[in-house]
Amino acid sequence: MKAIKLYAWGSAFMQKLNYVRNDQELKTLRKIGAAQAVANFTWSTTPFLVSCSTFTVFVLTQDTPLTTDIVFPALTLFNLLTFPLAILPMVITSIIEASVAVGRLTSFLTAEELQPDAINLLGPVDEIGDESLTIRDGTFSWDRHTGRNALEDINFSASKGELTCVVGRVGAGKSSFLQALLGDLWKVKGQVTVHGKMAYVAQQAWIMNASVKENILFGHRWDPVFYDKTVKACALTEDFAQLPDGDDTEVGERGISLSGGQKARLTLARAVYARADIYLLDDSLSAVDQHVGRHLIENVLGPNGLLGGKTRVLATNSIPVLMEADFICLLRDGKLIERGTYNQLMAMKGEIANLIKTAGNQDQSAEPEVASSDDSSTIIDTEDGEDDLQRDEAEEAQEHLTQLQPIRPGGSGTKKRKGSTVTLRRASSASFRGPRGKLRDEEESHAKTKQTKEFSEQGKVKWNVYAEYAKTSNLLAVAIYGLMLIGGQTLQIGGSVWLKSWAEVNGKEGHNPQVGKYIGVYFGFGIGSAALVVVQTLILWIFCSIEVGLRIA
Repeated sequence: MKAIKLYAWGSAFMQKLNYVRNDQELKTLRKIGAAQAVANFTWSTTPFLVSCSTFTVFVLTQDTPLTTDIVFPALTLFNLLTFPLAILPMVITSIIEASVAVGRLTSFLTAEELQPDAINLLGPVDEIGDESLTIRDGTFSWDRHTGRNALEDINFSASKGELTCVVGRVGAGKSSFLQALLGDLWKVKGQVTVHGKMAYVAQQAWIMNASVKENILFGHRWDPVFYDKTVKACALTEDFAQLPDGDDTEVGERGISLSGGQKARLTLARAVYARADIYLLDDSLSAVDQHVGRHLIENVLGPNGLLGGKTRVLATNSIPVLMEADFICLLRDGKLIERGTYNQLMAMKGEIANLIKTAGNQDQSAEPEVASSDDSSTIIDTEDGEDDLQRDEAEEAQEHLTQLQPIRPGGSGTKKRKGSTVTLRRASSASFRGPRGKLRDEEESHAKTKQTKEFSEQGKVKWNVYAEYAKTSNLLAVAIYGLMLIGGQTLQIGGSVWLKSWAEVNGKEGHNPQVGKYIGVYFGFGIGSAALVVVQTLILWIFCSIEVGLRIA
């Protein structure tokens, strides 16, 4: 639309749209209406033709007179064919749809299962520095039948408390690498070992049609203290202040009411609140601004963040986070080319070092007044004192939680457990009630964004609705439709009356006189009624439905 407006192509495109709309689409709709009318004529005349042919054969081959005790029971039986023949087109359509659905379900249910031994799941490690993720000589493929490998000869390890960044060009295999750790890729060879539970943040944010709070809790029990820490660390406080109902705001289907950065931070907050042992993050910083990314690095991903004691594997191309990483890996064409610490890679002067230097020069030329990355690391323009206060609160909370951990028994040199609860305790599941134990209907009765429950109206349609529809479509066409409807019913009743009089004559005479006359008139009544049905369908489709659509459009 922007290009159309800038180049003043509005009238030209309007002419093209009108041509497609009026000359092609409307013609197609009229053809559909004509075909539907022919179909209705066929199905409506079938019972009549059956009855007419049956009576004709009877009077021509039998000496018994065609009386009322034969005619009307036969008509009743023939009319039973009307409903099956009327729904026969719908049955055919339903059979086709059902066959397509069955085919899809069959292909899904008979699809190959995930590889059972893709990963070895073990218990969480206890000590900071213990390996929690390992890949030994791993080769992985998305489809083992094609023979193409997504990752080859992968040797990788990540330890508890470390942040490992996986960098690479678009299509190098960063997302596939994380999927391999999840067990979604087919392991051709090698061994993958995972210690503890994993939390995965996908590149495309997945949001439930629920409140923001429910998206963060995601079935875990409500913990107000840690919830507030998660919200602050993921830079969602200012966003909650702007939302109509705060964190009780309904985000809609697929989070349609949120921006891309808000979705990314919301999914990150959901993973943080889950308090897993291992975090796999697929380019979580790409959808956020630079200063927001620095805030997330310091408060979530960095060594002093909420996930400082967890194993973090981040697939990213963001340069600032590489300086905070314990290890950096470079993927190219599905292979790990370089791996090491920041200092080691800078000393090697390889591709990663060139990438970091290039990005650093660009940052210096773009922001010469910024002396370090610590000056603008929060989501909003806060003072340094507020930053220090937040860090002090996080450190005090971390020390407090560390002191609450149980002491490991054994030996003379007992020490504090440095498990997954160094900074976070395990999340517990919640009930089906709301975050605070109350029903959501009671809790959000006055919410601005609460979705109203749908209900169906009962009773008959008011006459003013029919009158408004008639005015909108075409009063003349509606009047003709009504006359055709009355005429069709009249002819149908006339055919039954004519059969009654014919049967009475046959009963008085004792035989079947003037067969051609009575059969011809009865045939005329039936064909006339069916023809009026065709006219009704044409008027209703072409002059009423299409007209209403044009007026609405």
